[in-house]
Amino acid sequence: MIPSRLLRRVAYVRRNRCSALVGVLCFFILLNPVLSGSMIGATILATSLFVILLLAVWALRVRRPYIWGLAALAFLTVDALVADRLGEIWIRPLALAATAAFVSTVTIALLRYVLDRRPITTDKVFGAVAAYILIALSFASVFGLLQIFVPHAFNATHGNGPDGRLNWSDLMYFSFTVLTSTGFGEITPATPLARALVILEQVLGVMYVAFLVARLANMYGSKGRHT
Repeated sequence: MIPSRLLRRVAYVRRNRCSALVGVLCFFILLNPVLSGSMIGATILATSLFVILLLAVWALRVRRPYIWGLAALAFLTVDALVADRLGEIWIRPLALAATAAFVSTVTIALLRYVLDRRPITTDKVFGAVAAYILIALSFASVFGLLQIFVPHAFNATHGNGPDGRLNWSDLMYFSFTVLTSTGFGEITPATPLARALVILEQVLGVMYVAFLVARLANMYGSKGRHT
């Protein structure tokens, strides 16, 4: 017999589906520095991206054409990432571009759900957090794509890789410091295009918070006028 506490937790997750998406995203962030250095680890990370897709589709209840589009992007991303780890260097730009496109598409879908006119719920709060994390991951992929063409686009005090590029974990860490406007630490942009992308992410991070605050203020202000 299934314990009642477990049933309540399952019911909570079903009501707040984006909470599962946030959990998987946080787990994905924790896995990156541990698994990114090996082929098996890269396969696990690629599989994690596919799980994120499935959770996003489940959480957002998207329409069938949108599901097929996301599925195509997901499979392309997973295949490209695995091929990249197998040593197919030529496919690395495709892997990063597919990752950026896939994550950005899911982020846009989340933002449409979070910022629509319906009342703010606990699930929407989790969706806002998930979208915020995905914005950072999207820019990390863009930064990685930039490094393919400009190897020394970013400088790190602990040293860049042998080819002048930072690894994915470093780019992800840097993207979160930019999005949250916590200031540059040991990684800084070194080229005009890199600085321009950093500015865009900083502006987007500030605008995101401003839009959410305005959305909440508008909702509660409307409730106050009707009571």
